[in-house]
Amino acid sequence: MADTVVPVSLALKREQYANELWRYKNAAGPQQQYFRMGLAAVLWRFLAAHEGCIADGCAVPGFGIVTTVPSTSGRTDHPLRVMVSNMVGATRNRYRDLLNPAPGAAALGRTASPSRYLSSALWGDDVLLVDDTWTTGNHAQSAAAALKAAGARSVAVVVLGRHLNAGYGDTADHVEQARLRRFTWGTCVLRNWNHG
Repeated sequence: MADTVVPVSLALKREQYANELWRYKNAAGPQQQYFRMGLAAVLWRFLAAHEGCIADGCAVPGFGIVTTVPSTSGRTDHPLRVMVSNMVGATRNRYRDLLNPAPGAAALGRTASPSRYLSSALWGDDVLLVDDTWTTGNHAQSAAAALKAAGARSVAVVVLGRHLNAGYGDTADHVEQARLRRFTWGTCVLRNWNHG
């Protein structure tokens, strides 16, 4: 499993950010490019301010390798991979295509499994793993487990949006508390003060 998980922001069902995280994959034409550029800018700005916090949280000097959680739905060129490997300057030169879905990965549904992905070999590398949406976290955690099994020393997950449905359980209470704090670029979940 991952050494640390850091969401950039909440992505509340039926609200703007959750909508953008859906559209960057599913919109067509110029609209798709618009949403990809916007999310690439969000990731770039967040990492510029907080990648050091994430490395500190893992007790490592930094992340020499960046990779993404691949799709298990058969999408051959996932837009997240395109963003992280080409569009985001903070990750472009460190990106490596390390993970592939294992045969039968889609049949696992949302279950966490160390056999969901296969990873290229690593030799004590510290890896920053990027995912777009965290709902249950099982895909990202499965990817982190595969990276560690392949030899990664530490794996930190940065997720663009922590998906929440305010109508589920006591989630509305958590959402209300989050709204009181409001989003700022200077705050990350690993440090409880503004430092960006």
